[in-house]
Amino acid sequence: MPSVAPIEIADADRNSVQDSPPRAPASIDGGLAALFARISRAVTRVILPINDTALDDGSESPAFYCVHSLSGAGGTDFLHLAKLMPTVRFYGIQAPPAKMHDPTFGSSVESLADDYVDALIKFQPTGRFFLGGWSAGVIIGLEIAQKLRVRGRVVSLFAAIDATPENTSAGFPAWHPRYLLDVAGNSLGWFINDVVMTKGSRSALMRRGLAKGVAQARALLARCRGERQGGADPVEALMDVSRYPAVERSFMTRLYAALLAYQPKKYAGRVVAYEATKRPLLHLPQVGRVWTALAPNATIVRVKGTHLSILKPGDVDALAADLARRIADIAQETADRPAAAAASAEAPPDARKSA
Repeated sequence: MPSVAPIEIADADRNSVQDSPPRAPASIDGGLAALFARISRAVTRVILPINDTALDDGSESPAFYCVHSLSGAGGTDFLHLAKLMPTVRFYGIQAPPAKMHDPTFGSSVESLADDYVDALIKFQPTGRFFLGGWSAGVIIGLEIAQKLRVRGRVVSLFAAIDATPENTSAGFPAWHPRYLLDVAGNSLGWFINDVVMTKGSRSALMRRGLAKGVAQARALLARCRGERQGGADPVEALMDVSRYPAVERSFMTRLYAALLAYQPKKYAGRVVAYEATKRPLLHLPQVGRVWTALAPNATIVRVKGTHLSILKPGDVDALAADLARRIADIAQETADRPAAAAASAEAPPDARKSA
């Protein structure tokens, strides 16, 4: 069993200057712990327990670490997924609220990953890592996995949940006939599922669909022209940021620019890339296509839902079941082999050469 630092819940009533504030009772729900850790703007901790298994000191279940999305919140996005994976100690990786005041924090994916790698190694000094991310967390998580491997640590699985990094040159460009054909087919499927088969006001659905279509058509045109972002505040075009404090909005804007600038390298480790079956009206993420090119050891799994609903009740069940099974299979597969052989088989190439 990997050595893991004690799990503690952030204390919102004091300035936290450690990664591990005082412990809450083990009976506290992991979701409550995740929410509580965001209350204090002075919290500096990176790793949060999300499910009850992660709060159990005696658990020998494998640990899985999932990286935050653009908001920086490492717990609230993953509550439903973590609850459905009781055989895994599920931890969220969050952007510490206290660090968001630093105008350089989140300015590059590489520097952010360095911070998180330091926190992970401190939290889990020994043993293999199961790592993942959703949305923006996929890009940050990829760089974390690369850096862990460079440091000689084993990353047994990286789970990319419905996202890919930019600047891979792996997917079809927006003007490519194959991409345009896929867009046409996706538009037909979207119309049938969202308009014909959905109950409610057809006119309201059509208006929403038309508004989405216009926005995505503009984004498509911008990509065809080689433009990566349009407007002074690109984050506003992606999501409603009005509910976030100014400090967090600044962090999100920095991080979004960093994600667009990040230049990913080929990844040699094992990857499972989850692709939502229901895609945006006109913009196709090409999750499977990109990951197949970026990671030779990638397995592509299509799961029910949209980019947002994939983590919500109703759609998250299939994702949780598949991911939990894969983690359990890899953990068992490694446990069945002699320790030296397992370490050699999973070690990064550079580490094997120096052994």
